[in-house]
Amino acid sequence: MQPEYSEEPFDQPTPPPTPPDQPGATGPVPLRRPRVPVRLPDTAPTAMRVLLGLIVLVYVAGQLIPVEPNTIVKNFRVLNGEELLFIYGAKINEFILRDGEFYRLFTMMFLHGGLMHLAFNGYALYVIGTDIERLFGHARFLVVYFLGGLTASLASLILSDSMSVGASGAVFAIFAAEVVFFYQHRRLFGEIARRRLNNLVFLLFLNLAIGFSPGSMIDNWAHIGGFVGGLVLAWLIGPRFRPVPSATGDPVQDLVDDNPLSERLLVPFLWAGGLVGLLGLLLLTQG
Repeated sequence: MQPEYSEEPFDQPTPPPTPPDQPGATGPVPLRRPRVPVRLPDTAPTAMRVLLGLIVLVYVAGQLIPVEPNTIVKNFRVLNGEELLFIYGAKINEFILRDGEFYRLFTMMFLHGGLMHLAFNGYALYVIGTDIERLFGHARFLVVYFLGGLTASLASLILSDSMSVGASGAVFAIFAAEVVFFYQHRRLFGEIARRRLNNLVFLLFLNLAIGFSPGSMIDNWAHIGGFVGGLVLAWLIGPRFRPVPSATGDPVQDLVDDNPLSERLLVPFLWAGGLVGLLGLLLLTQG
């Protein structure tokens, strides 16, 4: 693996300014911090690949499942296998709140309304998921993805009456995790972090603007819920890397995680409990 470069390592003090040594100099000339190579984690994105494979398989199954003409399921006329999966697994408020089919908050993350919908979400999962799983590790990636996705589903249930499917709420959660990572490590990566943050913020507002545009069928509340969930989860359980000199004398510095998941195991359980409590409160308000 090639080392990546830090422009502002935590463990090196700022060099003192250079005194003026030329006639006419009016003040000290600050030195730029040296670029220091650091060895980032290189976790294989196994979980991302499994998730991507699953959502593709579910989509293919929806195209292949045979459905008899005039099939009626839950008072809906089903024309094909894709519609059948939607009726059984999409976020449909009445089936969740009236019939207690809470599993839909989970299964909706594996369903997609057409090939383009699948392609956009699959590509985003591949690109962002590869980076986040590499930096966060398998367990933290899955926690942010699924708990962020469930937060997105619940936000959609509370704030939108429309049927909803798609992995985009969970994708927005890992998108938020990338924002948090580069913000918390902006000193470590310097200009690289600043450029990434600018790009991420631009993409965030672009997606939200498209979602709120007239005629859009995008579930923006799920996107917002997933982003907020991913933001808070990544802030609480995400890695906090600090460079340290290599024990072998290698010029490439190692990274130490000052926020290991083993010390934050309570957070995912409290988050899941909060989602269950919020769902219960919603049910009580529905009578």
